[in-house]
Amino acid sequence: MPSDDSDSSTAKTTANPTSYEDVQPQRLEIHIPWVTFIKFFAAVLTAYAAYMLWPLLLLVFLALFLAVTLHAFVAWLDVRGVRHWLSLLAVIGGLLTALVVSMALVLPALIDRATAFSQKLPKFYEEALQHLPISGSIRYNLEHLLERTDWTEASTWLGNFWSAGGVALSGISETVLLLVIALYLVIDGGKTFEWFLAFFSPLKRAKLRLTAEEISHVIFGYVTGQFITSALVTIFTFAVLSILDVPGALILAMLAGLLDVLPIVGFIMATAPAFLLALSVSPQAAVLVLGLYLLFHAIETYFIVPTVYGKHLRVSTLTVLLGLLAGILLAGIPGALAALPIIASYSAIERIWLKPFLRGGVSEKHELQKDQMFGDKA
Repeated sequence: MPSDDSDSSTAKTTANPTSYEDVQPQRLEIHIPWVTFIKFFAAVLTAYAAYMLWPLLLLVFLALFLAVTLHAFVAWLDVRGVRHWLSLLAVIGGLLTALVVSMALVLPALIDRATAFSQKLPKFYEEALQHLPISGSIRYNLEHLLERTDWTEASTWLGNFWSAGGVALSGISETVLLLVIALYLVIDGGKTFEWFLAFFSPLKRAKLRLTAEEISHVIFGYVTGQFITSALVTIFTFAVLSILDVPGALILAMLAGLLDVLPIVGFIMATAPAFLLALSVSPQAAVLVLGLYLLFHAIETYFIVPTVYGKHLRVSTLTVLLGLLAGILLAGIPGALAALPIIASYSAIERIWLKPFLRGGVSEKHELQKDQMFGDKA
């Protein structure tokens, strides 16, 4: 006779006849709206467009530097009762006049000096050899290296260098485009910015206006720092070249100040003509010019630039050096020009946009550290 336990087990089996093996796995369905696909492809397309247009975007960013600086002078005239269109005309006309006069003074005179130097190059070559030991290995190797050189064609070489290579290095077309973009930003930048703000809510519009104002101060500080460093380079090179009686000292000094805007490359481009023209005085003068240029470049890189930019941009010396290096590695000379203002703008972005997402007091501590290191904001 079956027991009660077996009856109970039979009853349970009858009530739930489906076994474990008979259970079918449930299918998991994920529904992705078409809007998600559209947003994804739009993001990919935007990233691709930014990658392809990166040189132009970088050029526009650099043009913004000049536009912000010019706008500061326009605003200064507006506050003093000058009509806005007259302020624009005065500032833009003054800029174009200064550029035309500078180019008219520097380029022709520099080319003339280079041509005159090339004509005297064989004589300088002989004089330089006379200063070397007669039986020295240096003189032997130098003569062996240059024995097949036709020095009568030196003028043609340097002429081709100035007419072709010099134009390529200077990037005249990009400079003109940068100027045009900057002038358009000065004239219509305010209207364009207001049109852009209309896409955002009132709260975000207020934050964007505050961010734009803060970044404008950073850019103006950067341009001011660059003006100071260029002025110091101009004064130093003019003093050195004048003391050594190097021809064209004023022109070479102005060229050095202009090229100081370009990190590293500008120094090389300014040193080469100064060294060559110093050879017309004596080999000793040329070596002395090269040594003093290198010395001042080291002082500028490791002391003047970090001090000046650190004061105006409120960033540390290490940050300045690393920022310049990172900018050069990422985007060359334009990247080096844009790196410091971008780094210095982080403080405003953190305070305006990131503060709610950071731990309590982080943004305030950062501002306090900057005040202790660089002093209160002007």
